[in-house]
Amino acid sequence: MAVPSCVLCELPQEILIQIFSELDQTCKNDLASLALTCKRLHVIGQQFMISEVTVSWHLLDIFHTKLQTSLYPLIPYITSFSITIPSSWGEWHRSDILQDVLETCFNIRSLQLTLSGSSKWLQYLSPNRHVRKLKLTSSQASSTIALFDVADLHAFKAVEELQLDYFRLQCEYPIEERAVPLLNTVKDLEILNCEWDYPFNMSLFRSLKVLRVYYTIKCEAFTFSERLKNLASNPPTTVKRLILHLDLFSPVRQKTWYPSLKACMDLEFVSLKGFRRPPVEFFENLPDRLMDVELYFASKNFFDNPYLVAAHDNAGVPVISKYGSKTIRLVRSNSPMALTAREMRRLNISAI
Repeated sequence: MAVPSCVLCELPQEILIQIFSELDQTCKNDLASLALTCKRLHVIGQQFMISEVTVSWHLLDIFHTKLQTSLYPLIPYITSFSITIPSSWGEWHRSDILQDVLETCFNIRSLQLTLSGSSKWLQYLSPNRHVRKLKLTSSQASSTIALFDVADLHAFKAVEELQLDYFRLQCEYPIEERAVPLLNTVKDLEILNCEWDYPFNMSLFRSLKVLRVYYTIKCEAFTFSERLKNLASNPPTTVKRLILHLDLFSPVRQKTWYPSLKACMDLEFVSLKGFRRPPVEFFENLPDRLMDVELYFASKNFFDNPYLVAAHDNAGVPVISKYGSKTIRLVRSNSPMALTAREMRRLNISAI
């Protein structure tokens, strides 16, 4: 009996698909190497290799043409599409081709675009009901920041995850003047180094469950604004997970004010970075359902003066755990020996 040229070819189709699926999550290089082993594995592997497509505006025409020919059988496998090199020419002169690509590749669920300037050209896209995750990044230099009108995204009817990187967010006209389904569908919103002016606020997103807000030293000036402080004091009441990270590096830059979370009755997790040690009142006013809080500190003296809050394990014994970075779990309780699930507060505090 002849030895098969490729032992893996003898495996059932379902097993091979599972192998490629695992490699797709762990190592793209190994996936590509395995797909080149033989014809059968290439047929199976190419659907994973083409699942994430990245092109430039200048190559978009070529990709669009190949979708009608050699890539036609692989269209159902394309689930992610990215244009990461910005081009104002492409945005205004090739957006119709982008629109056709999005319509042709009907399984695209994730779309990532790097914008050369403002968001205005996006308002001319035709309705799209396939994209679930949308990431938009500005390529503007640090000295400038591009304008972004959320209403320009009215074409996206089903986006559930939205990421915005380095924009000045605004509502140029009353939002009610144009139907923007995205404001009702987005459940997960992440903003990085974004600024905004009133009347814009995060509560425009009416179905938010997860809100992630990140700032680096690049946009430190905005962290001193009342607009950010107002967001922290009045986060959308629908949010279940709130992350507010101010990577300001120096302890002297840490904020002395703290988010007010009392109105977020559904909040289950909160992570804060860039703030000084909160007072006891911060913990006493946490919503009842909030069980997990992460606090990051820029100095290790957080542990020098413990809070006047009882810290106990399930047996009523004070607990401080150390795992490379320090972790402490605080339990708020009127009686250390009579803990309830509602009274438990787990706080992960990392000294960085």
